[in-house]
Amino acid sequence: MAFEPLSNIPVRLVDTTLDVVSRGSGEQTHDDVFITTQLQLQGDIAAGERTTLILPLASEAQQQPILRYTDRAINGAQVFTFDDVERSVYDQEVVDSLEALADGATKKEQRDLAVDIGRAAQSISSTVVTVEPGQRTLRLFYGIAADKVADREFEFSVIGPLPSFVIQAGGSIGVIATLPRSTIVIKAEGLFNPQDPNSVVPPSNAVLGGRPVWGWFWQNDPLFRIRYRY
Repeated sequence: MAFEPLSNIPVRLVDTTLDVVSRGSGEQTHDDVFITTQLQLQGDIAAGERTTLILPLASEAQQQPILRYTDRAINGAQVFTFDDVERSVYDQEVVDSLEALADGATKKEQRDLAVDIGRAAQSISSTVVTVEPGQRTLRLFYGIAADKVADREFEFSVIGPLPSFVIQAGGSIGVIATLPRSTIVIKAEGLFNPQDPNSVVPPSNAVLGGRPVWGWFWQNDPLFRIRYRY
């Protein structure tokens, strides 16, 4: 078995929902952000092959390509980096098994990793998804943190979609973010060029069920960043 980074996977439509869940009243170190993304693929990720994808989790990791699991033998040392974020038990087992491959892989280590990936792929996992041949729709569920950046202020950002996926001509992305009650949105921005602060994606906003809701609709894969205060 082996792993390889994937990039420039063509997708047509992306719908993303960000649900921010409070962990306190403003003194906590972070809030939880639960992300649901549905992607419509332009074609197979790996033609005729069953593929297991290991997805990035934390905001910083979203700048990295996803990893694809294959059945080829591992040749040489493997290097994997993961951000220090909360994971499910199955996800952590995958991370531990990957770290064991740093100096090459024994048959036992390969077997243990295959078992861990299988468990994670069949569980409610925040990092692993299995794609069958001919599958055109992916639904991804994962979590990141909204970190405390100032007194009672929190911020998080996501790439839409994840950087390995590229929206094709005529495609679009829709993003909706729901914030905790009793919070005030300080900044909610979408940038279709993350390096250019003037490349703004116009947002729309409302209050539903007492919770601030912000949304964007665009034809590219921008960076979305939200800061709010208790």
